Amino acid sequence: MSLTAVAAIATVLSTILTAGVAEDARKFLDGELSDDEFQSAIGPVNAVQLITGLATMAAFVVTVIWMYRIATNVRAYQRDTMWSPLFSIFGWMLPPFVLYVIPFLVLRELWKASDPTDANDTESWRGTADNPFIWAWLVLYGIAPIFLLVFSVGSFLDGGLASGSLESLAESLDEFGVFAVVSAAATVAAAVVWIIFVRQLTARHVRLTSER
Repeated sequence: MSLTAVAAIATVLSTILTAGVAEDARKFLDGELSDDEFQSAIGPVNAVQLITGLATMAAFVVTVIWMYRIATNVRAYQRDTMWSPLFSIFGWMLPPFVLYVIPFLVLRELWKASDPTDANDTESWRGTADNPFIWAWLVLYGIAPIFLLVFSVGSFLDGGLASGSLESLAESLDEFGVFAVVSAAATVAAAVVWIIFVRQLTARHVRLTSER
């Protein structure tokens, strides 16, 4: 949860800093700034994007561990889940990839299988209601970015500040606008929803296992 929060905050900071260097991009394209001056101007944005990337990767690793432990625990309670614990790891890498359908289905089942009502009941958990936050996460983290990519191909937020020539980067920054703000807002919303869901599933699972 902490790593997700760091990545979300860094995304907001990156968006703010990028908006601030849009004017520098225009000056560079008009020949008013040298390569060194432009690189110096975008340095802070590059640094924040690096932090975002590192926090996101670290969050992915601990998420996989967290999911795998829950998945193995519920099976220890004789809850015959359809998705093997291994899907907690490899499901993130299987098609349809960025839609994250398999992780969504695994998490949905883990929520149901962690039903603490009766630890000795190995079947009634299947009828447990879904957690609405996991559906919100799928929309914000899996589906919304696809639409943003389709309608905004070439945006600098999609390509990243570290790729391409200085000229193409400057052009992307010069085109910085509403899409970047919407993309950042969706990222932050997805992070908030994810943190809430993780807290709720963890608390629910701890009640099932009676762990401290």
